[in-house]
Amino acid sequence: MGAEVVHEGGPLWRRSSMCGNENECLEIAVASRGVLARDSKVPCLAPVRFAAPAWKEFLHALTRGELADS
Repeated sequence: MGAEVVHEGGPLWRRSSMCGNENECLEIAVASRGVLARDSKVPCLAPVRFAAPAWKEFLHALTRGELADS
C-alpha cells in the first residue's frame, strides 16, 4: 500500500455503491500500513486496521465465494 489517502485532514472513507443511501455499511479507507474499516452507523468509534496482506486475502476469499455462508 502507498501513503495514506487523506481528505480534509482525515482518511478518505469509501463505501460500496451497493449501499445506496443506507447508513448501515462498512466503510473503508486506505492507510499507510493497510486498510481501515468502520461501521457507517457509528463513525466516531475507532476504526479497525487490517494489514495490507490480510485485507488482500479477505477480498480474494470474497471473490472466490468462500465467505458466502459465514
